[in-house]
Amino acid sequence: MYSNDDSLSDHRSSPNMKIYWEDESVRDVNNNKNGKECSLIFSSSLTSLENVSMAIRSSVEQSLAKSSLHTVEEISIYDVRTPWKRNVLLAALAMIAFLLPFCDTIYLPVLNDVITVIVALTIFVVASIVCIFAYNIAVLIVFRAIEGGAVSATLVVGQSLVADIYPEEKRGLAVAFFYVPFNIGPVIGPLIGGPLSQAFGWHSTFIFLSIFSFCVLLIMLIVVPETHQYFVKEHFHKANPTKHIVDAQPNELMPFRKPWQPLTYLTDSTIIPHIAVMTTTLATLYSSLTLFSTYLSAVPYSYSETIISLLFVPGGVAMFTSSILSGWLSDKASKHYGHERCPEGRLVPAIALSILHPIGLIIYGWTFHYKLNLTGPLIGFILICIGQAVLEPSISSYLTAKKQSEAGAVSAANNFVNCCAAGILVAVAIPLENAMQTGPYFSLLCGINVVSIMLAGIPVYKHIRQSKLVIEKLNGSTINQKTDSPSFQSITKF
Repeated sequence: MYSNDDSLSDHRSSPNMKIYWEDESVRDVNNNKNGKECSLIFSSSLTSLENVSMAIRSSVEQSLAKSSLHTVEEISIYDVRTPWKRNVLLAALAMIAFLLPFCDTIYLPVLNDVITVIVALTIFVVASIVCIFAYNIAVLIVFRAIEGGAVSATLVVGQSLVADIYPEEKRGLAVAFFYVPFNIGPVIGPLIGGPLSQAFGWHSTFIFLSIFSFCVLLIMLIVVPETHQYFVKEHFHKANPTKHIVDAQPNELMPFRKPWQPLTYLTDSTIIPHIAVMTTTLATLYSSLTLFSTYLSAVPYSYSETIISLLFVPGGVAMFTSSILSGWLSDKASKHYGHERCPEGRLVPAIALSILHPIGLIIYGWTFHYKLNLTGPLIGFILICIGQAVLEPSISSYLTAKKQSEAGAVSAANNFVNCCAAGILVAVAIPLENAMQTGPYFSLLCGINVVSIMLAGIPVYKHIRQSKLVIEKLNGSTINQKTDSPSFQSITKF
């Protein structure tokens, strides 16, 4: 798909498109490396809006909930001064927000990536402005849910965009870079939200989000081109009537679909085990993140909000580095096992490294249970982050490779299940932790993750084994054909 053709300088094509010139020589479409990297950088920056906005608002709520100097207005809006009420509110918002990407999958194949993101960002800007002037908790909840749903569309569309412009053999590292801002969002959010809310009040955080998202929207309109294979091909044919594009894989304009149709992917036995392991690790990571500040603000740690915000940084750094490493290893594994012969092979490094997640849960839970030195919980927290981050590039690359023409839909199904489970676990985290105590609660989460990792690893092993058997049979039949040939027999007689 890679070409030096200037006529495609404003568009990015699918890795499944080849262009035929009048002399019938084949040239790959779109070799504009700088353009691809620009699209990747901007699409990844879109995902930062999601986690940054969630982390900013969470830090604001925690700050106001702990403060004893609430104004009448703040009490009427943020009457969530117990951790359990605050977590239930965050969980409800997360689950409501991640329903909206299913609506995006209705229009994504029919319109295009760029228009979908522009509409989503516009909704986000408007909802953020309304939140600035919210006068009661009902208005705030409704428009925060709309805000979260709109920005979550960027994660779905971004993965679809990466699938459009990067071939399978290079997609792991590209997805890893795509997830970088998403992973460091929880680190940046508290560092921005805490000081802003303390210095200028809770309204200032929504003002910041409105300005930030509006700037992103402007850049989107100016910089990012269309990437959907069908629209790029149609534009190219109109601009170059003497040239013809042939799809390596069919990818035509799809009709409107039902919003729940992406959930049908959850019945695919080749997909559901990997979505399940992604879901359990993400849900337990969010539960750990939620309780992290609660534990550190209590005796014997009693850290200030500023110190707690800084203690999130090692986890963010660990997620950043491990995601990049996992994406690189994913591409290496895909090349080793053959991305066409055995696409599950790219999952081997991620599943092997994901075992660090349950190990981290055990360390994290029991060191907090016995209130040991902060080094113990930090090590556990870092391992939890690494174990989850290594799965993101590999599983996303695998899902979009399995469903290339419906990358947005399968990504929406994955994100929906992930975040619904995370929202539910965040809501029940504190009641369960109080009932079971910290150590046993995180031991339970560890057991759930071990089971999900094993269930994801079994089909990967089976597919690799089957692939090797097929190769052995093909090699054996080739050898038999050579030995049965007359020339070979004459040589052996001689």
